[in-house]
Amino acid sequence: MTAAAAHADVSAGVAPATRACPACGGQESRALPRYSTPRWQIVECANCRFVFLRNPPVYERMVEEFAWEKTRVVERQRRKEARPTLMQIDRGTRWRLGAFKPQRRDLYRSLFKPGRVLDVGCGKGRHVPPPFVPYGIEISKALYEKAAAHMAKRGGQAIHGPASEAIATFPDRYFSGVVLSSVVEHELRPLQLLSHVARVLEKDGKAYIRLPNFGSFNRVLGGGHWCGFRHPDHVNYFTTNSLRSMAADAGLAMKLLHPIRTPFDDNINAILTPMAKH
Repeated sequence: MTAAAAHADVSAGVAPATRACPACGGQESRALPRYSTPRWQIVECANCRFVFLRNPPVYERMVEEFAWEKTRVVERQRRKEARPTLMQIDRGTRWRLGAFKPQRRDLYRSLFKPGRVLDVGCGKGRHVPPPFVPYGIEISKALYEKAAAHMAKRGGQAIHGPASEAIATFPDRYFSGVVLSSVVEHELRPLQLLSHVARVLEKDGKAYIRLPNFGSFNRVLGGGHWCGFRHPDHVNYFTTNSLRSMAADAGLAMKLLHPIRTPFDDNINAILTPMAKH
């Protein structure tokens, strides 16, 4: 089956709703056909210029039908069919993505104090290393079940549900660290999620955030073939400016981890810390 056929199958019967700008709530937007497909409409807010998917699937469809582990396979096949030579080069040079970058576990140990760490969009729940107590949120039912079993053995807990809703169940100042790796781009209510991150973090806690960099040179050069596009589960497209602005609205200060290389990086890597309340 081709990627196009698989995508048609997985989209059959879906009636996605349209949404206002998730950054400012604006109703007016400008179509970006270069980045859209006949099915999925990427737009730019007429008010704040935030870029987002206007007609995403409802959350219930993300549990199984549009679960990340499924759409990832479909998207990889689509790219292989569209640009086979480029994909072959990419597969053969994947080592470059880890060059000069710390391992994820070492990064967390360097950023977070000992204590409870929440991994939002935790997958199978194995990213948070000892000595931290792992907590997680996962919308994919299959992945959540694996995460729940693993985290329980280490004294933690996983919750099944949309990130912006599930995180509301945790108490204030409960975590020394929060991980937001490859998750905010999937979230229908990213401002609500980040506001809860500011609430659940300890006053001197930190959140690590990683998401596709819509402001990268690769996106400008690659256009609709840029690796950061994945329909329909990437529903928000951030630049460093738009991420900093939304974080501030949520009560979080942002600091880039790699400011010099960020314009050339397909991802934004940053630290978020709670702002002092006056």
